[in-house]
Amino acid sequence: MLYTLYLAVLFVATLSFIIFLLNKEWSKKVRIITFSGPSGAGKTTIVWALLKRHPDWKMVVSLTSREPRDSDLSGEYRCGVSKDEFLKLEREGKFMWTAFPHGNMYGTLLSDICKALKSKTPSLMQLTVSAVKSLHAYAPREVLSIFVLPPDETELRHRLEQRGERPEAIERRVSDCKEWINEALLSNIPFEFVRNDGTIVDFTDEIERVIQRYI
Repeated sequence: MLYTLYLAVLFVATLSFIIFLLNKEWSKKVRIITFSGPSGAGKTTIVWALLKRHPDWKMVVSLTSREPRDSDLSGEYRCGVSKDEFLKLEREGKFMWTAFPHGNMYGTLLSDICKALKSKTPSLMQLTVSAVKSLHAYAPREVLSIFVLPPDETELRHRLEQRGERPEAIERRVSDCKEWINEALLSNIPFEFVRNDGTIVDFTDEIERVIQRYI
């Protein structure tokens, strides 16, 4: 099943590259680069590596009601936003997108998106597919969206086992991976699909080559 999805991804990725070649003007306007993918695919690791290579690049800040986590990247979140403040901003139409997973509130202000679009250097975001869809609807030519694919199913299971994941957790992650890929394929978002099946250096180099085509 996962192999079939990868074949579909290859087709969509080829189509996206053809669109890029036919529209060179688009490639010079990208200011926001988004990263999506299932949990454990390596999104945070690649964003961290890119920020380290390019100190002038930055995150587009998002608001959340939860407390900070060790895995949060610098500038990625303004944590601890109160429920009243968040809902007030939502009622006033200040957000580009909002989400409420696991009882927490998340959202990115339209003003912060506009600031990033006017910046002379790229800004990075980690987003769900639905949030990317909202962003592309607002600024389709200025956004490059990368979908980080985990390795094939055998390697994915091996990595999860090496991390000490329990068998039921491994099955859940594999299932989630298929759902994420299906959602991306059906979204009509011109994702660049890149599989994370090598070292962090090699993967970062590959992502860099994709980005340089657009900026």
